Amino acid sequence: VSEIVNTSRGKKPSSSNARNVIKELTQNGISEPADFFRQLPSFQVAYHRSGGRFEHASTMRYFSCKKLRYLWCDETKKFTKLHGLDVEVPSPAIHHAKGLSVYEQSIRRLIYGSNEIFIPLRGVLTLLFLEVLNPFYVFQIFSVVLWFCYEYYYYAVVIILMSAFGITLSIIQTQRNQRALYSTVKSNDSAVVIRDTLESETIETRFLVPGDVLEIPSNGCTMQCDAVLLSGNCILDESMLTGESVPVTKTPLPLKRDLIYNRKEHARHTLFCGTRVIQTRYIGSEKVLVKVLNTGNITAKGGLIRSILYPPPVDYKFEKDSYKFITVLGFVAFCGFVYTLYTKISRSVGVIKIIVESLDLITIAVPPALPAAMTVGRMYAQKRLKRNNIYCISPRAINVSGSIDCVCFDKTGTLTEDGLDMWGVLPKDSTNSFQIPLKDIGRLPMSDHLLFGMVTCHSITFVNGEMRGDPLDLKIFESTGWILEEANVSDETKYDMLFPTIVKPPRGDSRDDLNLELDVAYDNSNDIGIVREFSFTSALQRMSVITRKVSDNHFNVYVKGSPEMISSLCLAESIPEDFQTQLGFYAQQGYRIIAIAYKQLDKKLNYSKVQKIAREKVESELKFLGFVILENRLKTDTEEVIESLNAANIRSVMVTGDNLLTAASVAHDCGMLLDNQSLVTITAHPEKGNSSRFFLSYDISGQRQLTQSDIINDNGHRVVISPSDEKLKNGGGNYALMTESNSISSSIDTCTITTQLSGGAYEKEDHAHRITIEADQVGDHLAKQIACGSFRFALTGKTWSIVNEHFPELVPTITTYGTVFARMSPDQKQQLITQLQTLGYYVAMCGDGANDCGALKAAHTGISLSEAESSVASPFTSKNPTIACVPSVIREGRAALVTSFGIFKFMAAYSLVQFASVVILYSIDSNLTDWEYLYIDLFIISVVAFFFGKTSSYDGPLVKQTPSNSLISLAPLLSLALHMMVAIGIQLAGWYHVQAQPWFEPFNYTTDRELNDHGCYENYTIFSISCYQYLILAIVFSKGAPYRKSIFSNYGFIISILVNTALAIMLTLYPPHWLMEAFELVMPPEEEGFRFRLYLVAYGFINFLLSLFIEKVLVDEIAFKRLRYRWHNAAKSRRKYLMVQQRFLRDIQAPSDFKTVYGWSNEKYDY
Repeated sequence: VSEIVNTSRGKKPSSSNARNVIKELTQNGISEPADFFRQLPSFQVAYHRSGGRFEHASTMRYFSCKKLRYLWCDETKKFTKLHGLDVEVPSPAIHHAKGLSVYEQSIRRLIYGSNEIFIPLRGVLTLLFLEVLNPFYVFQIFSVVLWFCYEYYYYAVVIILMSAFGITLSIIQTQRNQRALYSTVKSNDSAVVIRDTLESETIETRFLVPGDVLEIPSNGCTMQCDAVLLSGNCILDESMLTGESVPVTKTPLPLKRDLIYNRKEHARHTLFCGTRVIQTRYIGSEKVLVKVLNTGNITAKGGLIRSILYPPPVDYKFEKDSYKFITVLGFVAFCGFVYTLYTKISRSVGVIKIIVESLDLITIAVPPALPAAMTVGRMYAQKRLKRNNIYCISPRAINVSGSIDCVCFDKTGTLTEDGLDMWGVLPKDSTNSFQIPLKDIGRLPMSDHLLFGMVTCHSITFVNGEMRGDPLDLKIFESTGWILEEANVSDETKYDMLFPTIVKPPRGDSRDDLNLELDVAYDNSNDIGIVREFSFTSALQRMSVITRKVSDNHFNVYVKGSPEMISSLCLAESIPEDFQTQLGFYAQQGYRIIAIAYKQLDKKLNYSKVQKIAREKVESELKFLGFVILENRLKTDTEEVIESLNAANIRSVMVTGDNLLTAASVAHDCGMLLDNQSLVTITAHPEKGNSSRFFLSYDISGQRQLTQSDIINDNGHRVVISPSDEKLKNGGGNYALMTESNSISSSIDTCTITTQLSGGAYEKEDHAHRITIEADQVGDHLAKQIACGSFRFALTGKTWSIVNEHFPELVPTITTYGTVFARMSPDQKQQLITQLQTLGYYVAMCGDGANDCGALKAAHTGISLSEAESSVASPFTSKNPTIACVPSVIREGRAALVTSFGIFKFMAAYSLVQFASVVILYSIDSNLTDWEYLYIDLFIISVVAFFFGKTSSYDGPLVKQTPSNSLISLAPLLSLALHMMVAIGIQLAGWYHVQAQPWFEPFNYTTDRELNDHGCYENYTIFSISCYQYLILAIVFSKGAPYRKSIFSNYGFIISILVNTALAIMLTLYPPHWLMEAFELVMPPEEEGFRFRLYLVAYGFINFLLSLFIEKVLVDEIAFKRLRYRWHNAAKSRRKYLMVQQRFLRDIQAPSDFKTVYGWSNEKYDY
């Protein structure tokens, strides 16, 4: 905890004096506020808590955590997070546009700090130190020191080189990641601030603090802080935050006494840090002014960077289990250590020899080469990904991707192409019926109001000579062929024009050509001027414009939006009878449908009155014109990839910032929602008269047409009954029920509500634990779908937030069954990823925007389709901007995971086999010779381990069963235990066999013989058998299909096995004389003992057959495939979503005379 204390008691310095001191200090390279205040007689710190007023104090206690600062509050006696001007600040306080003096700015900067997002860059020595502190490397250092004391130089040098290679690669990659993030974040700029004297001054943006008033330049800029717009208008590119490349128009915050600023509700008035101002517009000489809300790490960009720097910890289960397994090996080594001490001391062996050989046994049981072997395996996987144009900056994430069972996708730019394509229009004729659909927009009559709505109802503008706007608006306008013209004046002054924007019909017909030849003036009677625009908002689901045709003397209103919203604003007599039928027909085919309506304003309204008319009055009593139909085309690989994931039982989830209807349509098109599944849309609504209370409703899509929801009361609680079919009006179909208290896993006991489809809904007096609908009143098809779980949830980010806050007991079930999450903010995307992980899913996230950074970083596997900001946060970046990379990453991850398991089991088994060999030989005071150790460690183990991971991933379809990711589980533990039993049994069989031979002479160790003289018949036997065992273990642990190709495709591995097998047979049967001397082999007599040499080869062959049977039959077929989930307890499983599904399906199993349509239960569950 730090403290800022003022020890002086003088007068506040004047602004001019303060400015002079700061200039002098800055020229001398000093820019921190603390340095400035040492030159002042008195100071206080200033900070904001609420209400827009800054409090001043001479002493402030605070601490910093994860780039955020927390201040001590004497009133509440606790630390509270430091906020800017975005918390509980009324609009009048924000509109107080008086700037800050230099002094006030500086004392605020004492608390808020410099307006910079600092990324720490660790040096090479720091990274080296942190890397070496890895427990594996610490043990390696111990082993290498011991080997040098033991004069075992060669292998020690090899381990040093391999470890140095792995550490170097890790440090280089970490530095690259650091520099990439630093270069992405670092930004220097200057800004024009308005001082308290109303003078303008240009300062560096790092000196900005909350409360500063800035002037936005007319040519645009990149925002270095969060600010709210006070005057003028701005057009912004917010793709850095939202991922959408659509320019957004920002308008000034309304000046209302009772308006409290809210960052989410007033986002259209807020300029966020990191976004780019493309253009400013103002009226007359008025400047575009903003007030700084947040600076530094508490800005929107700061939050994005914090999500990258401090993501939720990812569960690297394999690594955790590896440490546990090493601990077990350490215990085995300790037992061997104690045994060695006892045997050596009992035989009066020298102290130094006892210490060296006892400690050496630890380095045998715990393999120091394990990190290097694992690094090589991941290196091969990384290279294979690179060949597929997938770049990995975090190799340890490759293994985790092999366990992925849930993939979250962004929509725009990931699943679909950017933007929409025009399909056609469905106009309404004079008889109030729909005409046939028109794909050629040019066939619409020139006087058609639907055409006028298409060319005027948009937010398109020219920016630097180029049309910019929402892609949907652009597509609709471009399909008409009309011409958009703006007055030939500077962009900033267009608000002074009567018609700043005019649309003109295309000039391509014969009359235009004739007029041009005859030099006749252009007939502008069909030109339309756009007088006023009401921007689109997701809450209203519409936008509108007021226009006037040059030849008319009145104004027209054109409104465009969702069909449901537009129909509610239209006169009933203007709605065609088959409105719902046509809407359902095109919606089910996945088209994006926009409705257009219009009305003529009163002729008495002049221009000035039109500029003041309320939006509510304009957008009422409309006449429906028709539908505009667009299609959001999927990328070429999307359907195929989703289908392959579905076939592999890998769950697909859409997490997008786009609207819910479009997202749901794309989910149907790409196969996330299967044909037999219904989509249940959950919506949160505030209570009337009590905005702090909410109730939830849902609609079931499928073969349905949306109708108005009916609301009834249930003992004071709100219940929404949403008809899911038009037949409900006639007393048939299905009802869907939800209450705020009686919900999934709710702990409140409420009444049972029963519906009579012919008579509406009523309350049932007797209490029960379920909301039920009688079976004979429920559509059988839908009831079966619900009962077997053939449905998925869809909801918006707003509903997600409300459910998290007010209905937390619903979150596990909604997360488990959710498929479409729309209008999700970056924070909400990260929350969803974290919630999925909490339920036990291994989650991958695939996205292409900066708004996906938090989710990409939080996921077990983040895959970026962009090389911009998102690539800094994700371990994988694909050069191919389609989701075809997802199966590739999962496929390589599965192969890498199986490889890592194989290498780990091989290294552990090799250590245990060698440990057993040494312990057996220690019983007679013998040991493996130095050259035998070197041959085993360097020529067998190192070579085989080097080629082990080179087997490519399986190129067939992904299978449903994921490879095991736990070392502490039945299959790997059983495998190692059985193989060790066989290996030790074979060694003991050879041990006793050689001692039973007539030519056998027992090893007679004497203390006066050389320390390294261990040659004997027992040594020859154990060494020969163990050489075969190492190779056998390498073969059986190197798995093939369905996760890797056959080992026969790995030529390096096969050659190394064949060569080492030939060498082992040669050393067993006919070793050259120089090898006999180097290895200190004591061979059985050629005549009497040759049969025994053949027996040793036979022992190896028997060991191979037994090991093959153990691994292929007992482990793979029985333990892994059949017994893996035989005693699986869902309640204790890591995969909590299984328990959620089990409880949900159990809850909807109603008594025989009832069926639960939606399965709300009131039992208390602990998730």
